[in-house]
Amino acid sequence: MTSDSQKIEIAKKFAKLHETPFAVWTPDKEYLSDDERYLAVYENLIIGVYGDCCGLNAEYDEEGNLINEATEFEVEVDRFESKGGGEMFSFEITSESTGISKFIEDHGRHGDW
Repeated sequence: MTSDSQKIEIAKKFAKLHETPFAVWTPDKEYLSDDERYLAVYENLIIGVYGDCCGLNAEYDEEGNLINEATEFEVEVDRFESKGGGEMFSFEITSESTGISKFIEDHGRHGDW
């Protein structure tokens, strides 16, 4: 699972790409700390509030069923929002291994479903 500190760092990097001040485009509510605001930005980033968040390395079987969840993502920062005139923001998240991907790989390789 991605730690709060990792989420905050991702949100801070995303915020640095924007010309508009951070407080203007983040969720409008009372926050106990800046960290809490950054966590809200991270959650909005993941669910697509700031643009389509695309997983780059997800794996699917032939029927389109998810085998392995993505750990690498990207979101396009529009030209009018970005300091650099439009760019892709890429980030990586870590997740706890459940062992299911190894199970699928082993059984799929030997055909013993």
